[in-house]
Order: sequence, then C-alpha cells, then structure tokens
Amino acid sequence: YPISIKERLMKIGEFAQACGISTRMLRFYETLNLIAPKRGANGYREYDAADIEMVQKIVLLNKAGVALKDLALMRDCLRDKPQDFCDALRGRLCARLNAIDEQMEDLRQSRALLSDLLKR
Repeated sequence: YPISIKERLMKIGEFAQACGISTRMLRFYETLNLIAPKRGANGYREYDAADIEMVQKIVLLNKAGVALKDLALMRDCLRDKPQDFCDALRGRLCARLNAIDEQMEDLRQSRALLSDLLKR
C-alpha cells in the first residue's frame, strides 16, 4: 500500500477498497471483535495502518482454512509484534499447514493420473 494510506486515518469505504474486501465483511469482522476501529467525533469508523495489517492477516489465515471464530478467540495473538503466536493459535496453524500439505500431495497425484490418462 502507498505510504499515504498508512499515514492517515481512513473511513470504512476507502479502507475496504485498500484491503480489497467489502465494507460488509469489515463490519462482520467488527461484530466478531477481530478488529476494533477508532471512532471519530461524528461516530464514523476510522482505520489506520495497524488495522490494514490485521485485516491482511485475517483474510490470509481465513483463506488458508482457519475459521473466523477461531481467529476471533485468538485475536490478541494476531496483534503480537513481532509475531509471537500463542500456543493455541500455533497449534491450529500447524494443523492447517499439515492439511494443506496433504491436499497438495493429493492434487499432485491427481494431476499425475490425469496426465497419464491424457497421454494414452
């Protein structure tokens, strides 16, 4: 992200666009207490660079198969700097990594079979 985005507060629409997700999803993250944006005097949500990092972690971990409800339970671990995952989150991440490795191996085998079949 450009430095100008990281150096100032953003309202929800601009922030959602910067993160590549919908405002609806941001509000959902907020209901799960995954993020807690500051509120301006007018009551509008205001997001900063730390919020961008948090949303990026949430999105990537969720895409990797870690449930949002699990991330919500362990959100403090996600905020640690340097990243120092608590044991509970580390265990879930290791389990997910193993599952991804297994899926990749299954896909490699499927690809090899398909390739062999198409050669005939």
